[in-house]
Amino acid sequence: MTIRIKEEIQHLQDIFCERETKIFHACQLQDFESYVKLGGVPSRNKLEKCGLPFTKFDTDDTDKKHGLWDKVFGNFADFGSKFAKSTSKSFPNPYGPILLVFTPSSLDHMTDIAISLRSAGARDFVRDSECLKSSQDVNLIYANPVRKGDHTDRFLAFDAQLNERFGRTNCKSAEFNSTLDGELISFENLAYVIVDNCCSGERLLIDKVKNMINKKVIARTYEGRRAEMMYELSSLLKFKDQTKATLAENKSLSSELKEYLPTVTDFHFNRFLKYLANGTVRT
Repeated sequence: MTIRIKEEIQHLQDIFCERETKIFHACQLQDFESYVKLGGVPSRNKLEKCGLPFTKFDTDDTDKKHGLWDKVFGNFADFGSKFAKSTSKSFPNPYGPILLVFTPSSLDHMTDIAISLRSAGARDFVRDSECLKSSQDVNLIYANPVRKGDHTDRFLAFDAQLNERFGRTNCKSAEFNSTLDGELISFENLAYVIVDNCCSGERLLIDKVKNMINKKVIARTYEGRRAEMMYELSSLLKFKDQTKATLAENKSLSSELKEYLPTVTDFHFNRFLKYLANGTVRT
C-alpha cells in the first residue's frame, strides 16, 4: 500500500526537511506553459481534461494501464546535473530542460504518496506492491540511513546500494508519484527553476522561462564544454528529427559531441532527442 495516513505523510515531510531534500520535476517548455496556466504541476490526466498541450511520452499508455495517469510525478535528485559534469557519460534529463525545484511543503496536499525504487514507466510496474510502506523506510533511500547531522545527510543511495538494502535486483533510484486533491502541486511551494542551456526556436530557453513565471530562474552550471554541447544538441533539432545514428553521420559536429556520442545508449538517448525536439526546441 502507498503512504496515505496523514501523520505518516507529515513524518515523511519532516524527514525531507531535516535532510534538506528538495522535490524535483523536470518538464519541456510546452508542458511548462500549460503548468503556468494551471498554477502548478498537474497530472497528465488534468492536462488532458483541461485541453492543454503536453509532450507525448512513450510511457503514456503504460501509465494509463497502471492507474498512474491521474498522479503527479517527481524525483528527489537533479538528474540533469550528471550530464553537466565534463567527463560524464550521462545525457540530459529526457523529461525536460526545465527543472522545477519544490520545498518539502509540497507534500501538504497529498492524500497519498508512492515512493518507488525504479521508474513507474516500467511495463511490469505495480504501484501498491512496489512502493515503500512507511516513512521509516524512507531513510533507507539515503546514502547514510542514520543521520550524521552534516551535509552528507542529503546524499541519496542508488542502484547497488538500494538493491542490497531492499533485497532486490532492479532498483535504480527513488522517485514518487502522488494523489492530490485537484491533481496539482501548487507553485506556492516552488522554490526556484533551473534551466538547461537550450534554444527554443530562435531564442534561448531561459529567456522564455523568465518571462513566464515570477520565481527565481537559474541557468544550469556546466563544466568544461558541456554548456556548448547542450546548446549544439538543441540547435540540431530545430528543423530535423535526429537520432544518435544521424548525429554521428554529421561531419560538422563539434569534436566534443563526436567523442561523447559513442558513450550513450541508443534507446534512451533517442528518446531524449525526440522529447526535446517536440516539447521545447520547436515550441
